[in-house]
Amino acid sequence: MQRRIDLMDKSYTVTALDRRGTQMIQVNDALPETASVKKIKDFLHTVDLGSREACVHLAVRGETVFIKAFGRTFSLRVVDPVEQAHGAAGKGDESAAAPMPGTVVTVHVAMGEAVTRGQELVTIESMKILTVITAPRDGLVDRINFEPGMTFDKNDILVSLENREDT
Repeated sequence: MQRRIDLMDKSYTVTALDRRGTQMIQVNDALPETASVKKIKDFLHTVDLGSREACVHLAVRGETVFIKAFGRTFSLRVVDPVEQAHGAAGKGDESAAAPMPGTVVTVHVAMGEAVTRGQELVTIESMKILTVITAPRDGLVDRINFEPGMTFDKNDILVSLENREDT
């Protein structure tokens, strides 16, 4: 499983791997290292990464994890794969991109339809999981690039939006 993690205003690509029952983590393009987190008591944990071990305090608030270690406090946020796909596609808020490869199950909008931020655009299936892709902002549906039953790749643009005032 691969996710983008924002830590101290920097983004990292983190991949969690399971190699023969051993949990490993790979950050960006570095070599994978064994990883584990063990709870000692309430907010106190030990984190082992490769041959390094540290005692850390962890607290979760919403989607952010606060980590106190090495005399500093860090904040970590795992980025939603749908949000990540919007940025990775290079289109920002102009489109709804696929966070992973899959198949379109349902298209909830029509060409030219006015949509609001968060409105359902397309339901996709990937690895037997249904995911609803929503509008990243208010706008008009400019293009629908995939119909039900069609397959797509990661970061493919499923639906493009245009500004309402552009028409």
